[in-house]
Amino acid sequence: MSEEAQELIDEGLNALDNIPSTATVQNLLWKTTPQFQPLISENGVSDGIKPSGTARRFIPGSLSYIRIIRIYGEKPLNIATHITLTVKLAGKPPKQIKLENTKTYAYGWTLGFCEWFEISCPALFKPTIQKIEIVGASIDELDEYSSNIEEFHNLKQNLTQYKTDLKTELTNLKNDLLDAKNDKTDLTSEITDAIKQKQQLQNEIIKTTTTAEELAATVKDLDFKKKHLDNVCFETKNNTEQLSKQAENLNRNIADLKSQLQKLTSDRNLISDEYGPYVKEGNSQAILYSALITIPLAAIFFSIYQLYMGASNLLTTEYKTATDVMAAFILRIPFAAIFGLAIMYSWKIANAMIQKIFKIHGDRLVLAKLLVVARETVHSSAKNLNITDHEKFQEQTALKIEVLKSHMAKELSDTFTYKPIPTSKAALPPVPSEAVNDDSVDKEALQQ
Repeated sequence: MSEEAQELIDEGLNALDNIPSTATVQNLLWKTTPQFQPLISENGVSDGIKPSGTARRFIPGSLSYIRIIRIYGEKPLNIATHITLTVKLAGKPPKQIKLENTKTYAYGWTLGFCEWFEISCPALFKPTIQKIEIVGASIDELDEYSSNIEEFHNLKQNLTQYKTDLKTELTNLKNDLLDAKNDKTDLTSEITDAIKQKQQLQNEIIKTTTTAEELAATVKDLDFKKKHLDNVCFETKNNTEQLSKQAENLNRNIADLKSQLQKLTSDRNLISDEYGPYVKEGNSQAILYSALITIPLAAIFFSIYQLYMGASNLLTTEYKTATDVMAAFILRIPFAAIFGLAIMYSWKIANAMIQKIFKIHGDRLVLAKLLVVARETVHSSAKNLNITDHEKFQEQTALKIEVLKSHMAKELSDTFTYKPIPTSKAALPPVPSEAVNDDSVDKEALQQ
């Protein structure tokens, strides 16, 4: 770097050091209500002040450029969460500033000419504010920048010229580097040609040696293949004998599996063909009632929220006299009564739906128990008896009907009966259709 460039940079840095600061506390230039005026004093308020839901406005003596507003208190996180900061910038509508916090204070960035700002706290639990700092610069301080504009302009022109000189020097260096790369490429090509010629000679020598070695390897491979074919023939003979023995074992296993299949077929029986649709219908009704429960529950939550918000507004609103307090309390009594009734009747509706879901689930479990008891009773009674599968099925069906009649006495008439199919009409044992909670059996296997 040349001496002129170094001097130019030092001059620019010195000019930057002379820039007046835009980060000074401007509290003395601002005014607010008497209650909150101590917050913008130099020492603040040691005990702190709790803001209310009503906004408190802070107004400057003259238009000021404000960078940041700091709010000190015991719990900066609560201040940043619950305090609402509204700022009015010059030429713009008022807007709320999102507050952030450090370990010692909460803050919000303004970055503009501020006409006024307001703070409020609509929350129920209000944090305590001890001090407010307004950081920025007044019009008089910003006026000091005008004397430095010409110096910045000259510094920019000098830096532009220095940048042009550096680009020219860099272009010359790139051209020299390109010439050196071209020379290197030419030398590399000559070395590559010499290496290729040497490699060709070595390849010819290697080919001659390889041909002799390949002929010797071919003779060895033929001897190895002959020995391998002899071993394959011997192994093939052994495998043939093993496969014959395995075929005999598989035939015996097939016979055993057939007998087991016949036994399983004789013991197979379903709980009920209609139990599956019954369970599906019960699930759909339970889902419907569960969806309908959300309506009264939503009414309950909404009513509770409205009661809470009414009580919160009653506590946080400022009243001048006891008469105003009593009037506000009496006006909220009808709303509280309406929401109380809504909560009570909504809970009754929701409780009725919940009981209905429990009843559907209980009926489903009871029906499953009755069907299982009917099936197991017939199987236990018919064990070691010489009766056909059709007779077992008829007895099991009759027992199921009797059990269901006792369970569903209200739904069925007293004259309801079931007449089993005569045994003579059943040429083969019945193959019931598949139902819930039973193992399926292949129909083709049953026919065999």
